[in-house]
Amino acid sequence: MNTDATVKKIQNLEIMIASLTELLDVQEIVVGEQSELIEQDKASLKESNDRFLSFIKEATMRFKNPLVVIEENLASVVNDIERDEFESRNAALLLKVQIKNLEQIRLNIIELNKAIIEHSGEMSEVSKKFLME
Repeated sequence: MNTDATVKKIQNLEIMIASLTELLDVQEIVVGEQSELIEQDKASLKESNDRFLSFIKEATMRFKNPLVVIEENLASVVNDIERDEFESRNAALLLKVQIKNLEQIRLNIIELNKAIIEHSGEMSEVSKKFLME
């Protein structure tokens, strides 16, 4: 009887080992699949980040160039005023150009905000409206 009990225990252990082996095989497959999905997610995230950085660089250039022009032109008007070489016609023309440059900056900001809204998660309608004005 002791031998039968030992045989039964050995059979149970063999069944448990076989089950554990199958479980480990399944776990290895699942881990492999998850690793592959993680790699795909990482690649997707990198691509998305690269596109976002390109967009930010473009937006920065769109803001920087008009701002530099505005700064230089306003400095020129101030310089003319300080040297008593102020001509109202020239100043008015330069200021009109600066208004156009500022308008372009405002439009660029709206475009940037649209992209932010499109790529952001949940955002209240009030926030969206504020960013789009």
